[in-house]
Amino acid sequence: MTKLSRVPAAVLLAAMVLLSAIPQASAEDSDVGALHAAWRGCLHRNFGLQSVLTSRVLAVESALKSCRGSEGAYLSALSTSPLVDGEDVARVRPALIQRAKFWLLQKPNATRPL
Repeated sequence: MTKLSRVPAAVLLAAMVLLSAIPQASAEDSDVGALHAAWRGCLHRNFGLQSVLTSRVLAVESALKSCRGSEGAYLSALSTSPLVDGEDVARVRPALIQRAKFWLLQKPNATRPL
């Protein structure tokens, strides 16, 4: 267990989002940002398609299910960071998924980050 394991999930989630959003020095770190962007893009595209066919709530669940591969790649890349480990990522995943649901259910022009 790392020192970060004692950090509240909200703080760890914020750190993970910031890690993926800021420009990084190494190629490996920039992959985290690219994987985060790919996951968000997948969620956005799938939600957009499904929300035309069904309710917004069902569209969110469908998008999350369809984008599990992108999510897994993003979370795996995060777990290689020197600031968090796999245990930290697993612990914060439910909060990240809730944030993704909230982001998708916002108004289409909302600019809140995921």
